[in-house]
Amino acid sequence: MTQQDSLEISLLVGADHYWDIVEDHIVRGNGPTAVKSKIGYLLSGPSYSKKTNTSKTSMFNILISHKDEEYNLERFWNLESIGINSKELDEDDDDYIKAYQARSIEFRENKYFARLPWKQDHDELPTNLAVTKRRTENVIKRLTQKPYMLKKYGNIIQEQERRGFIERVDETAESQEKIHYIPHHPVQKESSTTPIRIVYDCSCRQSAYSPSLNDCLLDIPPKLNDLTKILMRFRANPVAITTDIEKAFLHVGLNEDDRDATRFLWLSNPSDPTSNLQTYRFKSVLFGATCSPFMLNATILKHLQRYNSTTSTLMERDLYVDNILTSLQNEDEANTYYKEARTMMKEAGFNLRSWTSNSENIRTLAKTENVLDKDINTKVLGMLWNSISDDLMYQKC
Repeated sequence: MTQQDSLEISLLVGADHYWDIVEDHIVRGNGPTAVKSKIGYLLSGPSYSKKTNTSKTSMFNILISHKDEEYNLERFWNLESIGINSKELDEDDDDYIKAYQARSIEFRENKYFARLPWKQDHDELPTNLAVTKRRTENVIKRLTQKPYMLKKYGNIIQEQERRGFIERVDETAESQEKIHYIPHHPVQKESSTTPIRIVYDCSCRQSAYSPSLNDCLLDIPPKLNDLTKILMRFRANPVAITTDIEKAFLHVGLNEDDRDATRFLWLSNPSDPTSNLQTYRFKSVLFGATCSPFMLNATILKHLQRYNSTTSTLMERDLYVDNILTSLQNEDEANTYYKEARTMMKEAGFNLRSWTSNSENIRTLAKTENVLDKDINTKVLGMLWNSISDDLMYQKC
């Protein structure tokens, strides 16, 4: 780059986060090397002058190389925040929610089942088998260097299978539905009980000219309540209560016709990294699809709207994704709210857990039913709440 050249910087990535965005594909040439990442290809190395055919003096130059129609930086941040943004729904979106609830969500076997909201004229979805197999093998190779993490990873998949969130696929049986494989990778968490979580990359493309699963699905935001109003109502009345839905996404079943589009691979014997790969598929809404927050939100709202009670109205008003914060006038109202909310959500297969309150009575009741939040400071929409002292605080950076 000469002194006359100008470059507008759109994104700075710290070295501590560099490997969080870098993926497995590398393209080497006579000049710069291209490394695939979540934000496009990263180019590094020397570039050559057309006049002298010699390399320029820049030692390390990173450029984001992509077409606007292939990638949108704003969309990347939205996906990283599980598709949630502050956009409010207009009338057309609201009409779509009602139509989706009527057509694509059904209640059977004491559980809700939802269909993926496919785009009407989406490009043909490729299988993605080769790229998924390669990336899964790379994940196994990395985790093998940390046997404890490999075991944890395998335990998560085994637990999901045991609870009916995923199922093994009989690959000898023919399928008439879309078949698509999704790669996955670990993301480390600062937690002693769950040090990693599994992230499914529904934006993975078989090639630059093939669509991903997310490309074929409608990207409609969930209908979210205003955060400021929720927090203000939470502090408005004497008795404050918080709770959340346990593994909310996984408790919404995925319609059978869509399951083969959510296949993924893992070890047939999790304790043996050299064992053959087994094919699984989701039986529930997977965390990672661009439409998953919308599907969850539409399902919860449909369930709450079945009831005509003060509790269901408060829950619908004070819901944010899978968190519910509210406040009541007195202990009697709080007690009624707790019991009705638990019963109401249980009827749809949802478990309200991590209850806490500035009411000792509600905390005792939740502890008796083994759903009390064990943390002294409860996370409340990005803040911390000490329910005993009733102090709401910002988290320390």
